[in-house]
Amino acid sequence: MFGFLLVSLICIVALIVAVAPHVLVPYGPTQETGPIYSPPSWAHPFGTDGLSFDVYSNVMLALPLDLGLGIGIAAASLVVGGVLGLLAGFYDRPGTLAGYASVSIMRVTDIFLSFPSLILALAITRVLGISIINVAIAITITWWPYYVRLIRGEVLSVKHLPYVTAARAAGVTENRILLRHVLRNVTEPLIVYFTLDIGTVLVTYSTIAYIGVASKYPGPVPEWGSMMAYYQSSAPISSYPWLVLAPGAAVFVTVIAFSLLGDGLRDILDPRTRRAFVRSTTPEPPAERALLPVTPLETSAGDPMAEGPLGTPDPGGGG
Repeated sequence: MFGFLLVSLICIVALIVAVAPHVLVPYGPTQETGPIYSPPSWAHPFGTDGLSFDVYSNVMLALPLDLGLGIGIAAASLVVGGVLGLLAGFYDRPGTLAGYASVSIMRVTDIFLSFPSLILALAITRVLGISIINVAIAITITWWPYYVRLIRGEVLSVKHLPYVTAARAAGVTENRILLRHVLRNVTEPLIVYFTLDIGTVLVTYSTIAYIGVASKYPGPVPEWGSMMAYYQSSAPISSYPWLVLAPGAAVFVTVIAFSLLGDGLRDILDPRTRRAFVRSTTPEPPAERALLPVTPLETSAGDPMAEGPLGTPDPGGGG
C-alpha cells in the first residue's frame, strides 16, 4: 500500500508539472535566481548551483521526462517481447514452420542477451546519434529479450495444463486458446515484472545520461542523470553536497516506489503467496480439550464414597 501511494503521488506530481508547471515549480530550467551555491532554504529547498539555477525546480521539471521514459521504454519492450514470447512459446512444435519460427526467435533473443544491455545500448546510441529519443530506442532494442524469456517460460508451463487440453478437445481454435486461456493466465507475472522493470529502466537511462550520451545539462529539458554529471564536474561535492543529493534522491525515491509496488503486486497476484498470507492472518480455532479416561485413582480422589481399586469401599473415604 505504501508503494502504491508513493507511485500515485509521483505520477500525480509528474502530471501537474507537465500540464501546469507553475503550480509546483517556482523557476524555469535556465532562470537565474541571483545567489549562487546557496544552501537549502525555504526559498530554495534544494539550494542553487553555480549558475544561480534553482535545483528544486530543475529536479521537478525532470520528473515527467524520467518517469515517462521509464514507463514508455518498459511498455514498448513489453509489447515487442510479449508478442514474440507468446508466439515462441505457444507454437513451439518441432518439425513445423511455426516451430522453426519459434527457434529463430529464441536464437535472436540469445544473441541480444549475450551482450550486456548497457554496453549494447551505448553502442547503438553512438550509431543513431546522441539524443533523448535515440537513447530510448537503443534501450528498447536491448530490453525486449528479457520479456521474451519470461513470457515463453510462462506459456510453456500453461499450455499443457488440463483446461487447455480440454478446450482443444472441445474444438476451440488455437488462436482463441492463445488469447482466452493462455494469455490471460500469464498476465500476473507479467504485470509484476513490468512494474519492477520501470525502476530498472530509469536507472539505466540515468546511467547513460550520466555518462553524457543523452541530454545535456543545463538545457531546456533537465534530466536527473545529466544533472548529477554536471554538478559533480562543476563543483566539489564535499563543499556543495546538495547539488548531487537532490537528483540522486529523486532517482532513489522513484525506483524504490515502483519496487515496493511490484513486491506488493506479487504478493497479491501470486495464488500461493496469497493463500499463505490468508492462513497467516486467519486466527486458528480454539483447540478442544481432549476427553481423557478417568482412572479409579482419580475417581477416588474426587469422590469420598468411591470404591477402591479392588471394588471394595475405600476405608478412608468416609473419614
